[in-house]
Amino acid sequence: MENLVYAECSVTFDMLEDKMVAIISDTGIFIVTTMENSKKYDEEFYAVDTEGMKAYNIRLENGRVLAD
Repeated sequence: MENLVYAECSVTFDMLEDKMVAIISDTGIFIVTTMENSKKYDEEFYAVDTEGMKAYNIRLENGRVLAD
């Protein structure tokens, strides 16, 4: 499984149109993407941990990053 990363950020139109980005709104706005795809953005990314994966149902599905 590919490593997923997240960053707190301001959402851009590029992020909204990127199928490899999931946007999560909690105490802030976060994007979740693959390590490879994160190179397209100037944000500081961190590894998504198992708790975060479970809490937000973050997953790769059919070539997309999804979260509930």
